[in-house]
Amino acid sequence: MSVLAVHHAQLGVTAVRSESLASSVFGAIARQRRLFLSITFGFPVFLYLLLLGILVARFGEFPNYVTPYNWLSGVARIIASTGSVSDMVPIILNEWLLEIGYMNYAYGRGVSEWSLLIIPHKFAIMTLIGALVGLNFALVADQTPAGSPFQQSVRSIRCGLMTSIGALCASLTGITLFWVVCHSSPSWVVSLAILGVEVSTSLALEPVGPVVAAAGLAMLAMSALLIVRDGRSTPESASWQPKEPAPC
Repeated sequence: MSVLAVHHAQLGVTAVRSESLASSVFGAIARQRRLFLSITFGFPVFLYLLLLGILVARFGEFPNYVTPYNWLSGVARIIASTGSVSDMVPIILNEWLLEIGYMNYAYGRGVSEWSLLIIPHKFAIMTLIGALVGLNFALVADQTPAGSPFQQSVRSIRCGLMTSIGALCASLTGITLFWVVCHSSPSWVVSLAILGVEVSTSLALEPVGPVVAAAGLAMLAMSALLIVRDGRSTPESASWQPKEPAPC
């Protein structure tokens, strides 16, 4: 066989594998769509409610103000007043949609001591993380249990650890909390300070945020690929062999 023929054969195998992977993923999503959609859209809602509960427990005060912002109007104003696209994009990404926090009125008109900010692009990232978590759960729910109980336990533990650690790393850097003590814009490092990390230390960790987020997303994707691989290597599929033609 020529080198060109071998190359075409390898490309054909790669295409078949890619098509098989896509069919496995989309097939599991279609069959487990309720589970997938509930986790995809429920994850960001659960996360923001959890953060709000942590703030209340940490400071001992319930939020006393909710401020919605006209995000579309703000974006239109930024586009009209900013000439450079490179300056326009980061400003738009920092536009707020909703603010929930605690206002201390002991100082004149009041000072916002802490708040939880919802920013559209951060919410979209949280939804993407929820979709990856939902994909992992959908793939697991769609598979037929196979192998020994020990193998099933190892796979379940591996999936649970990778999914939880990946979701934690990916979502941690998308948190937008404000605390007046930090004297900074709402960011994920403020949550570290609220949880007890030194303010100077938490602010020093801010540049590594994108790396942590990328690692979390990669771990979620890797977990899904491993689940698909486990489904293909079940004893039922591995033990199948083509039958020999019957002798004449």
